[in-house]
Amino acid sequence: MLKIDLHLHTIYSGHAQCTIVEYINRAKELKMKMIGFSDHGQNMRGCLVNDMYLGTLDRIPEVVNGIRILRGIEANIIDKNGSLDVEDRIISEKLDYVMAAIHSESYEYKDKNYSKKENTAAVIKAIKSGKVDILSHPFYEFFPVDTGRIFEEACRQEILLEVNLGVIKRRKTDLKTMANLKQMVQTAKKFNKKLIVGSDAHNIWDMADDSGLKKIKNEIGLTDKMIINNYPKELMQQLRIKD
Repeated sequence: MLKIDLHLHTIYSGHAQCTIVEYINRAKELKMKMIGFSDHGQNMRGCLVNDMYLGTLDRIPEVVNGIRILRGIEANIIDKNGSLDVEDRIISEKLDYVMAAIHSESYEYKDKNYSKKENTAAVIKAIKSGKVDILSHPFYEFFPVDTGRIFEEACRQEILLEVNLGVIKRRKTDLKTMANLKQMVQTAKKFNKKLIVGSDAHNIWDMADDSGLKKIKNEIGLTDKMIINNYPKELMQQLRIKD
């Protein structure tokens, strides 16, 4: 089980089943060290997140039941310019970290028939924006992208690439997923970077469950030393958070 999990969705994402309090209580049961809430940006279909919700996240204590709590968001990349659906003021004043990805359920992106070149450019522009800390599930099922270019640019810009446990669980490690994971691991090794593992949990039973990853770690070349979740201080430094 992960001791740190920063990819958690609450009922505010619109398609998840649990509350902040339920996650915290479950994290205590699992003896976790740190969790982060990363509900979807407001352009996600059915999402309940708005600026008022994000603006009050800082009222949650930094430590609850001995667990460090971080406040984040999984923003949607909403156009080919790499724009995000979260205000700059919220990012700078209210959030500890920003995850970002293209989502098929995003109002702004889903009906755009962008090319592989345009999709790739959109992600790279988001990476270079200075607003993103983690690129969540950085290869896309519904949008063709040049994964090699994205992985390398993220490493150059000090953006964490995510090994997404939800993707591994849903796709049953099909050949394409395995190839993408291997490529991501190899790119991280090339640039001497660590990766972050996230559950992409939409309920407390998914949180921190890395059982699927353990079965394929050796095959994709991932070692424990490459997983930044195992190094809390380094992770906090990477996210520019004062502990």
